[in-house]
Amino acid sequence: MVQISSAVQCNPHTPPLDQPFVYGKQPIRGVNLGGWLVLEPFITPSMFEPYISQDVTDEYTLTKLLGKEKSREYLQKHYSTWVTEDTFKRIRDLGLNHVRIPVGFWALGGLREDEPYVPDLSLDYLLQGLKWAAQYGLRAMVEIHGAPGSQNGWNHSGRSGQVRWMNGTPEGEINGKRTIEYIKQLTRLLQGPGMEHVAPMFGLLNEPAIFMLERPPIDKWYKDAFKEFRNITGAGKGPWGILHDGFLGLTEWEGFMPKSDRLALDVHNYLIFDHNLIRLSRTQQVNFPCDVWSKNMQQSTAAFGPTLVGEFSSATNDCATYLNGIGVGYRWDGSFQPKEDRIKGLPLDEAACQPKLHGAEEGYCSCKEQNRIGYYTPEYRKFLSDFTQTQMDAFEQGLGWFYWNFKTETNALWSYFDGVEQG
Repeated sequence: MVQISSAVQCNPHTPPLDQPFVYGKQPIRGVNLGGWLVLEPFITPSMFEPYISQDVTDEYTLTKLLGKEKSREYLQKHYSTWVTEDTFKRIRDLGLNHVRIPVGFWALGGLREDEPYVPDLSLDYLLQGLKWAAQYGLRAMVEIHGAPGSQNGWNHSGRSGQVRWMNGTPEGEINGKRTIEYIKQLTRLLQGPGMEHVAPMFGLLNEPAIFMLERPPIDKWYKDAFKEFRNITGAGKGPWGILHDGFLGLTEWEGFMPKSDRLALDVHNYLIFDHNLIRLSRTQQVNFPCDVWSKNMQQSTAAFGPTLVGEFSSATNDCATYLNGIGVGYRWDGSFQPKEDRIKGLPLDEAACQPKLHGAEEGYCSCKEQNRIGYYTPEYRKFLSDFTQTQMDAFEQGLGWFYWNFKTETNALWSYFDGVEQG
């Protein structure tokens, strides 16, 4: 399946792929290949903009509108150009050692009548991506980013709207069971020759919205999913199993599934989706990772076990186009209003950006300016650089980090490649 050469090392600090990467001793320093095999409007707005007037908001509505053949053609063109061999070469040249590759359940086929996604195609590109990773000495964390029924109701699960996964209904139960079948299928695929070296981490499910769901059934689902996963790999073999904290906070997982065979906890740390944190001053934002997240990582490592950050970015505002969803607006400039709030006629929240707190630089509280690299002054760039660096330092108190994302079409604060180029 994947050729592993002992001569290939991504950098002098990282062992070749045929030797183990010692998690906990060496930090994961990686990027996400987001917006590739699972579409996100904020990463590639150009793919959605021609169809927004026809109520397209996610991959589900896009593929439903375009139909099977046109969707396949549209996605094939995207898959073959958004990530190429050169992407992996560049990631290696930047001194990174891991990539995280999100994939939707539809990559594995077995779709129902009411699931319009393109089946199977993205799996070919996932396997090609793993070959490229091996070629450049990079290790991959493959993870299921979209579950049947949507595990969080956000567009990056494939389908926005309701959570139809483990939501206490018979349909939710069925979708939970189907997800475990997809986990088993993908785990078997990653058992091929050379795979254990190039794909040493497996994310069982990205960002299930456990904070909206009943906790006990999800705990049982996690235990069942991990057990099925390990039944396939065998004890002591195969990738690490990664669970997401479900936005409950790391302390909620202390003592969960103790003495498990290579189990790690994943947390996604962003300031910008929290009204209180997005309002912090620049100095407070730069200090926050060291003051709070660093301690969280140390505590979780001691009380749960290995803990990593699967997503974070340089963004200190939520201005990236469609970041909160299509037509939802932004907390930063006071235009944020989820659809359900609009239906209920609830008032808008006050803008998070307050000139008295954030300085009165012209345009600073405008999302249009925040999306424009030309607007970033040397002082602003230094602030962003300091904020990013303190996050990396904090997350290396655990197993390390994956930056979200490797690139975007329109916003440099979410693009590792642009971030490096812009200093």
